[in-house]
Amino acid sequence: MQTFFSTLLIAALLLTGVVPGYAHAETSAEPGNSTVVTASYAEPEKWKKYTKGGVIRFEADEQDTYIAVVHITGAGSSEEAAGKAWRMVDEDFNREVRVNTPRNTDGGWNEKRRIEYVTTAAENKGVYAYTHRLDEQWYVVLLNGSNGTINKRSAAIIELRDSFRVKGYKPEDLSGQTAKKLTDKDIEQLLAFVESAAEALNVPGVGIAVSQKDQVLYQGGVGFANKETRQPVTADTLFMVASNTKGMATLLLAKLVELGKLDWKDKVVEHYPEFKLGDEQTTQSVRIEHLVCACTGLPRRDLGWIFNNDSTTSAKILFKDLATTQPTSEFGELYQYSNELAAAAGYIAGHVLYPDMELGAAFDKAMQQYIFDPLNMDSTVFSIEAALRQTHAVPYADDHNGNISAIEQSPERGFNHTVYPYRPAGAAWSSPADMINYVQNEITAGVGPDGKQRFAREPLLARRTPYVKTGEGEAYGMGLQMGKIAGIETLSHGGSMAGYMSNWYAFTDASVGLVVLTNSDEGWALLDPTARKLVELMYDAKPLAAAQIEVTAERKRISQQTQQQEFAYPGDADILRNLASRYSNDVLGELRVYEEDGDIFLDPGVWRTQLGTKENKDGTQSVVAVAPFLLGVEFLVEEVDGKKALTISYAQDSYTFTEQAGE
Repeated sequence: MQTFFSTLLIAALLLTGVVPGYAHAETSAEPGNSTVVTASYAEPEKWKKYTKGGVIRFEADEQDTYIAVVHITGAGSSEEAAGKAWRMVDEDFNREVRVNTPRNTDGGWNEKRRIEYVTTAAENKGVYAYTHRLDEQWYVVLLNGSNGTINKRSAAIIELRDSFRVKGYKPEDLSGQTAKKLTDKDIEQLLAFVESAAEALNVPGVGIAVSQKDQVLYQGGVGFANKETRQPVTADTLFMVASNTKGMATLLLAKLVELGKLDWKDKVVEHYPEFKLGDEQTTQSVRIEHLVCACTGLPRRDLGWIFNNDSTTSAKILFKDLATTQPTSEFGELYQYSNELAAAAGYIAGHVLYPDMELGAAFDKAMQQYIFDPLNMDSTVFSIEAALRQTHAVPYADDHNGNISAIEQSPERGFNHTVYPYRPAGAAWSSPADMINYVQNEITAGVGPDGKQRFAREPLLARRTPYVKTGEGEAYGMGLQMGKIAGIETLSHGGSMAGYMSNWYAFTDASVGLVVLTNSDEGWALLDPTARKLVELMYDAKPLAAAQIEVTAERKRISQQTQQQEFAYPGDADILRNLASRYSNDVLGELRVYEEDGDIFLDPGVWRTQLGTKENKDGTQSVVAVAPFLLGVEFLVEEVDGKKALTISYAQDSYTFTEQAGE
């Protein structure tokens, strides 16, 4: 099961995709034996490689994470194959399987599965096996490491995992074909697919828009914007599009380059002297382009805005946070996605245009004047209050029983208020009708319906420079993702906030655009298969999209069953009764813990969650978030310096809240 919070945590690990010119390794347990299948895969760059006893092992520089590739015969199941592989790497390995789920079967294999092993919150690590079967032979890719390093080096891990194929297998390649003209029947088939997929995945509503050449073929949706009132999704229904805001903000930067107000290579401090990142040397090294390329080495620090902001928080807090943060990899070395730097980029763009205005107001005005108005994005807004006054989709997620549940959201309270002070990174609300206009502008490289150049071509296209690899055949530009589906070049970006998962795709060679907006945390699994279905319709390609949904639905079912068994709700009264009523952390602020209507709540201010409890395998205890959008997130119950404490780990950081004095 996928929640908003876990989507943020593994967002990088959802990226997939072949990087031209990247060396592939080949491995066989018995070289020269023609009866043994050989696998090929992309080796992780700059990881140390060791080969011993039939095991190929790659170790990250941090020395706390490794990948191993092992060939296995004589196994009757994926778990048996994985177990044999682990014992070849570590003879004392004895972890229990947490969950064993299917993966899409491709790469020439008969079967692929992902096995996750039991770890504890105190360990803060991940242990996985990816099994690949061809007839009676198995290849197992093992991953064991700290969650921080796995997050930091996700692109290399993904590339190895997704490039792992039977040697000689030729991936589907449609790049030499011409896309056909989409018909009304094609659109009907696409909508029927989306409707079926949404039902299988528990997604109440999906906004859809499709364009080809200079014509919008469809804009509307399937299902319900409001499940309770059965209000349908329409072309004008607003969804929070979250990180899709980034590409819009970089389009504003491109306009400033066009106007001669800045250059991509300018130092950030030349335009906003208050900007600081870590030490002075790092600060002076940051160029405008670095703010939006996910290549600066700044780790994800999303908990800062998740726990410590609401819609009244000043944008200035962002720059205060950045001043205390140092990159954990060199510029251009690794893909590290940073909401903070992307937000800074948007605010600095607004400041360049309107230096006397408050940062947030300047950004809002600049986006309206230079992006939303020219693109006829008439309904797109940043304010939740403004969005809720329009026709909008209610956010949903699966609850602990697997049932669709509405997420709390009002003009005053709700998780999605927290991103507003960082709004250039992810606070926009938009509709299928507005978003397809934005996508069309990418397809035409800035040419409007009247044939006039609304945005200068060169700075707009500069945003597609591949700054850093994100996976096999994929790279990140300036707020844009470049990749391929079956060899077809795509330009895209996704967005995730509580109850809203979205993506758009521009098939630039075919001049086809697609927008997919959902009002459920479960909607992430519908996005790429919908793009795949459109490719099938455009190129008469293999029908794989439906099977992708079936695999995801099965994976979700298995994961839900596992999670329901892992924690108790209502929780253990002794654990909950022993919690302090107030905790604080210097970075993330305060937490209140209180009882209401028989539930114990954890509340940092603008959102809250009920708490369950979990007895961990190592004897430690955790309290577990039960609110749908945070479902399963753990806070380790500890004692620090004689005080009660709660610790949460995320990406490369851990934060400990300690009992406030006098509580």
